[in-house]
Amino acid sequence: MMKKQGAGQALRVGLVVQALVVGLFLVACAAASAPVASPMSEPAFDRALPAAPASGGATAQVSGEPGGVTADRKVIARAQIDLLVTDAGAASAAITELVERLGGYVTASNLYRASYSTSGALQGSMTLRVPAERLEETLAALEQLAVSVTSRSLNREDVTDQYTDIDSQLRNLEATETELRAMLAEVRARPGATTEDIMAVYRTLTDVRSQIEQLRGRKNVFDNLIALSTIEVRLLPDVAELPLGETGWRPAAVFRSAQRALVGALQTLVDVAIWGVVFVLPVLVIALLPLIALGWLLRSWWQRNSRRRAATTETS
Repeated sequence: MMKKQGAGQALRVGLVVQALVVGLFLVACAAASAPVASPMSEPAFDRALPAAPASGGATAQVSGEPGGVTADRKVIARAQIDLLVTDAGAASAAITELVERLGGYVTASNLYRASYSTSGALQGSMTLRVPAERLEETLAALEQLAVSVTSRSLNREDVTDQYTDIDSQLRNLEATETELRAMLAEVRARPGATTEDIMAVYRTLTDVRSQIEQLRGRKNVFDNLIALSTIEVRLLPDVAELPLGETGWRPAAVFRSAQRALVGALQTLVDVAIWGVVFVLPVLVIALLPLIALGWLLRSWWQRNSRRRAATTETS
């Protein structure tokens, strides 16, 4: 009799766990197909949860929603600007100070002298992260640091639908996690609960927890990109401000370069001679052999014909 009761309890627990898994799957599908659901279509446990606080960043109030409700728009802003500067090193230091004063930071900075540039002037690139609400202010300040602006572009990407979808799935999964924790405690408290009953609920709870962590990671990435805009800066040297003579000119280095060029030219000539003797000459000999043989045959035929004509002339 006890075995039958234990089997019945295990069956009931298994059915409840399966119902929760199916319900979780249906909720995820519904959230993916309809990121913003009406209150009538939300499950009971989602309505009971408090609304998630709006994250900081580039948000805009957009009216026109049903019932006069306003929605926060989640926007990711990226800008690119090319600055013509007299001194790339000084400009880089000034930009770093400017970004830190505005509450941002520099994620990458690279200064170099291009090998193809005849002037050898210093140039570089920088990647900046600034608060989204101060993006326009930062771009205007960057323009003030340059002699002129050769290029400027600004792109704003609206990710409200994706953000809302992630937020809705996250709330539903957290509610499901709460239900599973309560069920796990209930199963453990039952006198006739078996290890299989507990592990069935625990495995489902672990799977839900893993999905929650993944969604939170994606949401954190969005929050970071929304709150801080990215600016790609290129620092280009102003040719008009460069000195007439190249700084750091070294005649000894030029002499060494000329020597290397001379040695390289001599090596090229020797290489050509070696290829001519080892490769080109044998190929020419092999190619000319049939012509030499044909010439010899034609010469022999001509000599025989000449002797035959001479003998015929003497006989006549």
